[in-house]
Amino acid sequence: MERATEHLRQTPWCRALIDDEEWVPTMTWSRVKKVRNTEDTFFAETLGTERTIRRCLTLRPRRENAGDDEPAFKEVRTIMELGGGLNGHPDVAHGGFVATMLDEVMGVLIQLNLERKVKRLRERERGHPGLSCFTAYLNTNYKKPVPTPTTVLCTAKFERQERNKIYVSGSISDGKGTIYTLGDGMFVEVTRTSAHL
Repeated sequence: MERATEHLRQTPWCRALIDDEEWVPTMTWSRVKKVRNTEDTFFAETLGTERTIRRCLTLRPRRENAGDDEPAFKEVRTIMELGGGLNGHPDVAHGGFVATMLDEVMGVLIQLNLERKVKRLRERERGHPGLSCFTAYLNTNYKKPVPTPTTVLCTAKFERQERNKIYVSGSISDGKGTIYTLGDGMFVEVTRTSAHL
């Protein structure tokens, strides 16, 4: 994470986000290869190359929301440096990959909040098996092609939760105001079973 941070700080708009006192770097768990199972191999291995996603850094708000009814974090920002191996057209990222970035950053926000929620549940109920989330739908609105190679800012914002349904919105931009893609999705929260571990 430190190497990605230092490299990305060379881009002025990235440096401004990284140096913002209201935000702190946090682990992007989907970029970490798991030893005991094949979870996250798509982002940790397949998309973890110099030709795909060269570097990835997630920022979360410094302060957590205090209430049990609210998510600990309502937003995350993930900076991704993209290579040319993601193209669908010359020097343009494949639309399916762009939707994948949105899905991933939304998942990063949800996972960050699930970790805090499970911690609270386990304080009340020893042996709680944990929680997982699955994408139920993702609506993607392509505004402009995403050029490659480039560095993009992916954001995800918590909208609401209704029972086990979590609604999130997201965007992909150039970090300077140009919006490439907008999206919204619904994710279903489930109790983990041994099949998910």
